[in-house]
Amino acid sequence: MNHDFQNANMFGFSALKKPPIKERLPHFRIPEVREHTLPNGLHILVIERHTLPKVSFRLGINLGSKYDPAEKKGLSELLSASLKKGTSRRDYQTISDTIESVGGELDSDVNEDGFFVFGEFFTDYLDLGLELLSEISLSPVFPDQEVEKERSKLIANLANENSSPQFLARRRMIELLFQPHPYGCYKTEQSLHNISRLDLQDFHRRYFVPHNSFLVFAGDIKLEEAVRKTEKYFGEWKGGPVDRPEFKLPGVADQPVVNVVDRPGSEQVNLLLGNRLFARNHPDYHRMLVMNKILGGGGSGRLFLYLREEKGYTYGAYSSLNALKETGAWLANAEVRPEVTIDALKAFFEKFQEIKTEPVSSAELKNAKRYLVGSFPLKNETPASIASLLLQQKLYGLPKDYWQKYAHLVDEVSSAEVRQVAEKYIREQQMAVVVVGDAKRLAGQLEKFGQVEVYDVQNRPVR
Repeated sequence: MNHDFQNANMFGFSALKKPPIKERLPHFRIPEVREHTLPNGLHILVIERHTLPKVSFRLGINLGSKYDPAEKKGLSELLSASLKKGTSRRDYQTISDTIESVGGELDSDVNEDGFFVFGEFFTDYLDLGLELLSEISLSPVFPDQEVEKERSKLIANLANENSSPQFLARRRMIELLFQPHPYGCYKTEQSLHNISRLDLQDFHRRYFVPHNSFLVFAGDIKLEEAVRKTEKYFGEWKGGPVDRPEFKLPGVADQPVVNVVDRPGSEQVNLLLGNRLFARNHPDYHRMLVMNKILGGGGSGRLFLYLREEKGYTYGAYSSLNALKETGAWLANAEVRPEVTIDALKAFFEKFQEIKTEPVSSAELKNAKRYLVGSFPLKNETPASIASLLLQQKLYGLPKDYWQKYAHLVDEVSSAEVRQVAEKYIREQQMAVVVVGDAKRLAGQLEKFGQVEVYDVQNRPVR
């Protein structure tokens, strides 16, 4: 059968060349958040979603890896890994079997600023889920054998990380940008060996207190029921405000610096460039978000199109925005062939200068904002993801209506504001550059970009 697609216009098929695009940005609204605080200080947040007979919950604690003692870096990570390995009532196998028997989920995680114990259970088994949440959060026993297993895993993972150029670059970069703040520290094999079971118990006792915590429910539950159940399982939780250390923020760099991480014989070079930024609740965050999307936030970014499509230096060049509770970083990265390392760095700086001096087109601006606003509902449509948003709002000190206004904040960013934040925060004269590759081939060529220091893969200075 012969199809004459040359005449497809007759049937209106030409309209299919481009997908239809609505001018109006998608509307996203978090359901009403209802709140209550127990007498012991534990704050409860509830979002009702009765479409499925499930409830997601997240216990958020103001305890991040930044609170690890310097000589025991990795303490909060080991605490997270060991938390559900046994309680005063059940051993690890019993806990796992109980969760699995009702099709539930229960786990924990930690980042620089927060500690999270989270789960999801069918409504009929919510009491069991909260009972287990209470047990592992309030009465873990940290069995020696289980702690040693988790310590060994972390040490093995660290050895694997030391073989990753991306990890080596990031470890050097966070030191350059953040030290003496603990954001700039990373765990070592020695620091993991320094942690005892007593350290885990003391750390848990110090930070796991109701005044330091939030419990978020999202799903098939009402506030009154959430309060009743929380009182049942957490009402006897004791502990007052936490006396937490204060950290010194890093100073502003007075010159560019280049750190080379030596990987002899490496056939690729990893480039990571960065400036220290602001905290997550800074009013420029949304302007930087749009600027970053235009410059390096994906395959449509200027860095990707220039370094890959036009120059052929790399398979991909990107940038990212990493804002934490107390400070943050803006980073750009690529993996290139050794022989184009200098040209690739020059190309990065060309694009940095361009976005600071030339107007952003209306099409670029519109597409960046449309992506950021349009993808937001897709990433946050489940009860678990909405619960996570609420914890972010609490832990990072964002306004109560922050997520309701998110799309508007992004959409109102102008072309002039993109240039303004690029000029303010992309600072070549204070930029940190990390290069991971064969130092013998690279170090002598890099001095034009800043003072060069060389490190080995164990993060020890070579010269």
